[in-house]
Amino acid sequence: MKYTTKLQLSGLTCGACEKVISKKLQKIEGVETVHVSAQNEQASVMAERNVSKEEVVQALSGTHYKVISIL
Repeated sequence: MKYTTKLQLSGLTCGACEKVISKKLQKIEGVETVHVSAQNEQASVMAERNVSKEEVVQALSGTHYKVISIL
């Protein structure tokens, strides 16, 4: 079974932001695919398990991107 977690983020402005966030989120254990949209300031994470907000916050620590909410 696959789980999708959708996130509202802040701090995204361009394609480079999308790449940074995608790389960081793909390092979370069990994550298979990540889609990031700077235009919508959203990310979608598909994984083999539920990914928690805390895991995403931890993955993005050290960057200026913030998790606003889980959608």
